[in-house]
Amino acid sequence: MTLSKKERTLQEILRAAKAIVHADGHESVTVRHLAEKTGLAYTGLYYYFKDLNALLWTLRLEMIEDMMAELSAVDLTQEDPVEELLAGFFSYTAYYFQHPTVFRFFYFCQFVQPEGDVRYLKLQARMGEIWQQSFARLVQSGQVLPAEIDFLARTIIYALQGMITLSFSANGLMTQETVQSELERLVRYLIRNEQQIPEGGR
Repeated sequence: MTLSKKERTLQEILRAAKAIVHADGHESVTVRHLAEKTGLAYTGLYYYFKDLNALLWTLRLEMIEDMMAELSAVDLTQEDPVEELLAGFFSYTAYYFQHPTVFRFFYFCQFVQPEGDVRYLKLQARMGEIWQQSFARLVQSGQVLPAEIDFLARTIIYALQGMITLSFSANGLMTQETVQSELERLVRYLIRNEQQIPEGGR
């Protein structure tokens, strides 16, 4: 499909913004910096985005899509379903250690959702489907009940995000290897205790 001139320029602006986030962090994404990167007049950028908040919101969605595409391309197939789940979370961890400025952008930038914008809700639904798929083999093996997937996924993700935040903090001592080691202990503990709970006790 052929893009219009406006669509091509919009994509050019977003590519420039992504490059700034990766190189210098989201704090460096300013209208003037984008104008320098794209060669556009900084006042002209407002033709494509209402304001910087609108640009950052769209940029966030684009970069989540980028992350999901990169992680989806990784072959996580393992014989053991627990190992396969861990491989997925290890890949997620590695992505942020390779792109620390992206993690800070996602979790430390103040976003303002435009009124009526449902794009993030659709992304959340897709991410929910990915978690369902990640736990599918554990459900098939009887190690996890379908109703427990959301709780387990949230527990693991929140713990993982906390550990990554600590590793990126000023006094952070956690390495990628440490985070993955702690993550493995957590996952195996949760899955083991899932198996120990009698069916009538849920």
